[in-house]
Amino acid sequence: MYIGSHTLMKRYDECLLKHGYTIEQLVDKASDCLLKHIHGESFSIVCGPGNNGADGLSLAIKLYQQKKNVQVFIFENTNHLSKANAYYLQKCYDLSLPVYLFQQDNLEELIGYMTACDTIVDAIFGFGLNSSPRGIYQSVIESINQLYDQEVIAVDIPTGLQCDSGKPYQSVIYATSTITLSAMKNGFLNPDSYFFTGKVIVEKLDVDDVSEEAGLYQMADDKMMFPLLKERIFDGYKGTYGHTCLITGCIEYKGAALLSAKGCVYSGSGITTVMSDQEVIHALTQFCPEATAVLRPPILQKEDFLRYDAILIGCGLGQSLDSYRYVIDVLEKTKQPLVIDGDALTILSAHTDLLKQQNRDIILTPHLGEFQRLCPFDSQDDMLLVAQDFAKEHHVVLVLKGPYTIVTNGQESYRIRAGNKAMATGGMGDVLAGIITSFVGQGYPALQAAMLGVFIHGYTGDLLAKEAYTVIPSKLIEFIPKAMNNMIKSNPEVTS
Repeated sequence: MYIGSHTLMKRYDECLLKHGYTIEQLVDKASDCLLKHIHGESFSIVCGPGNNGADGLSLAIKLYQQKKNVQVFIFENTNHLSKANAYYLQKCYDLSLPVYLFQQDNLEELIGYMTACDTIVDAIFGFGLNSSPRGIYQSVIESINQLYDQEVIAVDIPTGLQCDSGKPYQSVIYATSTITLSAMKNGFLNPDSYFFTGKVIVEKLDVDDVSEEAGLYQMADDKMMFPLLKERIFDGYKGTYGHTCLITGCIEYKGAALLSAKGCVYSGSGITTVMSDQEVIHALTQFCPEATAVLRPPILQKEDFLRYDAILIGCGLGQSLDSYRYVIDVLEKTKQPLVIDGDALTILSAHTDLLKQQNRDIILTPHLGEFQRLCPFDSQDDMLLVAQDFAKEHHVVLVLKGPYTIVTNGQESYRIRAGNKAMATGGMGDVLAGIITSFVGQGYPALQAAMLGVFIHGYTGDLLAKEAYTVIPSKLIEFIPKAMNNMIKSNPEVTS
């Protein structure tokens, strides 16, 4: 399943037009999708002036041709209509299909007409709405919401619901179901949007698949992710599964280093070495004796890293002058695939130019606040687009942590369907960084390593959250091997 924001859906439509489709053809195909889910005998189709309204008009024509009782309600019949809207509205007139124009003095009468129908179709505004409906639009929305006996079907998105966030404007249609076209809208991932969308049905138009060309995100769920996890081989040994180096921790932040190390070990890393202060190393022998350790030298040299397959820097590193030097040294003196997390991201924010000089896989794992420092953005910006553009410009895999975590390299983009609110506790990001580093060290491509790390981290948390109010990072780590085993056993592609 694909996911689109306001900007990406506009790009999707533009791609289809570049492929030679006319807007009238696309509207016709959209109404074909809608028609499959419209049942009953009498319909009130409420149409705005744009292409969403054109979808509704085209649907009305097809229902009318099926001898259904159809009445169309519009807000504008002359000026400000989109090209497709004007085309299909004229077709309605040519067929003598009942069309009513909303005005303030006839609003009560027209709403009264709707009370006799089975189904109201909301085709007022689509995903492009960027402010609360006002005037006659607001009055119609509020009047429709007072009708309780009719099914209300929204075309693409309920009018008044924000496409990117799933939050309502001041006035919003309460639909019983929403038939969304081409892709799930990003705002529908917000569970609160269900109050307005009702049941969501995703319908793909019968057109060329331009989803990846347009940059739509894919939903990475168990069906996609389970097959990515490789089974352990018969004659494998610790060297088979990589040697990772974790430059993490300091006197003040020992826990982050410990959690990332244990997350790395428990997710399958062959050898995990923590390069840190003596206090961290001492604690490591108690918390994760399976990990090895080496005292972090004052100045890092190329020779310090020759034996490693992947490097993680940042978890609990602190922001001292030494930490700044470590981050710069790792960027300038190492060549291995690199995962950058926590304090190292803050330090990197002043040196993002160094990313463009790298000829290796780099994975960044910021939460939204850390990403704000790396890539200043406005709260109203389209985060799906911002994330893609940043990853593409800086040649990195970006893991933007949050609900349905974003993973993108600028070309392929995913939302990860795993994780839950019980996991909102300190240390979870450190565990995730360790897991991702483990997979990089095991030889997975950077994008796959990031996706698998995020999914397994969230999937493990989901299993634990079934019986827990909060999921503690240290407990999650211990359950990782069992969760991974569940994935292998549930994967039909793995033979016994």
